[in-house]
Amino acid sequence: MLSVAKELQSKNELIAPTVANLSPTAKKSLQGTCKDSFQTVIDMLQEGQVALAAGDIATLQTKLSAALDTECDDELSNLGATFPLANLSKHLTNKVSVCLAITTQKVGA
Repeated sequence: MLSVAKELQSKNELIAPTVANLSPTAKKSLQGTCKDSFQTVIDMLQEGQVALAAGDIATLQTKLSAALDTECDDELSNLGATFPLANLSKHLTNKVSVCLAITTQKVGA
């Protein structure tokens, strides 16, 4: 999962052509939002790994839930732009969702 998040972050520059029609300030702001959003996902997954190693399932669930919340695609949608990394983002979301479901089952068992 973490490798997918890092791959997503490494491809942040692919957003630029999608927002080429925006003002330089808006473009820079959006790219910054996406970069920060991807970094937050990475941070949450890393913190989730620490929680898992410590057996802290509640914190793991919190971190996984937070990793599902990305602002980049929302911001692009608000501008009427297509998110060029949608497939990779969906792949990551699916992986995180499965892990979250497993932790929920484990707690409920």
